[in-house]
Amino acid sequence: MSRQRTGRIRYNIIRFCGTPQPYLYTVCVLFLIVDLLMNKQRQQSTQNTLIVSSLSSAVNLIDPDEILISNITCIKTKSLLNLYNTTICIHNSSDHVSNKVAKRHIWEEDYITQLLQILIRNPYLDMIDIGANIGSYTMFTAGALGRFTLVVDCYRPNIERIIRAVQIQKVQHRVVIVENALYSKSGEYLKLSNNEPSGKYLVNESRTDLTNKDIVVKTIQFDDLYPILIEKRVRAAIIKIDVKGAQHYLCETGSKIFDHIDIQVVMMEWDHDMRKTYKKQYQSIVDCFTQRYYVTADKKCTLLHSINWETTWPENIYWIKQINFRKNIC
Repeated sequence: MSRQRTGRIRYNIIRFCGTPQPYLYTVCVLFLIVDLLMNKQRQQSTQNTLIVSSLSSAVNLIDPDEILISNITCIKTKSLLNLYNTTICIHNSSDHVSNKVAKRHIWEEDYITQLLQILIRNPYLDMIDIGANIGSYTMFTAGALGRFTLVVDCYRPNIERIIRAVQIQKVQHRVVIVENALYSKSGEYLKLSNNEPSGKYLVNESRTDLTNKDIVVKTIQFDDLYPILIEKRVRAAIIKIDVKGAQHYLCETGSKIFDHIDIQVVMMEWDHDMRKTYKKQYQSIVDCFTQRYYVTADKKCTLLHSINWETTWPENIYWIKQINFRKNIC
């Protein structure tokens, strides 16, 4: 501690405490220490939440230092690559993902391991986690590897579990948390389905159809997040997106990000049922990435032919920029 700062602290003690009885003096000093710590936390919270003035009013930035009163269960994960473990906070056992994490202390181990390997080989790549759920990916990329991660999820109980895990790992400075749903328009209010937390999806109904029992979320376009990426000096990134039935909004509303940020890989859920139900939307995804010179691969880096997207593609795929496919990804 510098002499100047030590002198300032002594001055404040004398100024506010004077020269009272010893026990009162001790209480006053403790009070000042607590006040200093709280002031430091307030300053850090301001730095974490007030990112950019040009951000759309639809974007709901969450303070990673937010004080939570909910009773949340958190566990330590198993170690990946014999080195990286982290904290994940879960729902109760009725939630599919949380139940798996509680039993195995990991979720989608193969995919997270592969993601970590890609990030380790490419230290300039940051992470964008859309549909973060309880943060199974985020807490490894930010919480274990220390890589900047932009976290997006629209379900408040998921957000709270991510906040708690981030605080336990002390990586508030490594994340920006956004509580919104990806959609074709910004600032719309839509409801979520009533199933388990890990299976929730947007129900496209107008605001007049909503009831007090509905879980209502506010929407953004992908490009609304562009100012955050610029502020955080993100030049290149990997995207993981798992938003049931809403993946096509990534392309439809994200041209600025794809034009100006080097998105080298997009890890995407490719649900068998959803691709049949929303055939037009899934075809638009294929067209979008093809036009931007991406190739498609499975987790073994085996190339997938675009004509087979509706039938033989696996449930999780990788869109990889053609120039990066063999160079630094596979």
